[in-house]
Amino acid sequence: MIDTEQFQQKVSRLQSALSEKMRLRGATLDRQLRRAGRRLPRRQRRAATTILGAQDWMAHAKLARVLDMTTVNRAFADLHSHLDTLDPKEERKTAILRLLGGIVLNLLLLAGLIYALIAWQSPA
Repeated sequence: MIDTEQFQQKVSRLQSALSEKMRLRGATLDRQLRRAGRRLPRRQRRAATTILGAQDWMAHAKLARVLDMTTVNRAFADLHSHLDTLDPKEERKTAILRLLGGIVLNLLLLAGLIYALIAWQSPA
């Protein structure tokens, strides 16, 4: 059995980690995790559903006593270990480089099509 205040502190720490590392906004943990979506790996999404289920059970005194806290603590640890590996600056840089790479590729394809069109239209 765990104290509800201690559980809520863990939830608030997880919320702040999600907002810092993944830039996810939301009033509740459920909202933040829905916004994370597929940006979280499958294992972390399962851990998140475990935490959300435990959050529902912690609202009821009798259900909170039955809750398996080792699984919940493991889910918190799993999510925190994943969030610790993330670097927001690196992700931002990667997103910008991917965008620029896509633009350059499209421009090269356009130039190739224009060259082929000119070569096809010109009298030989």
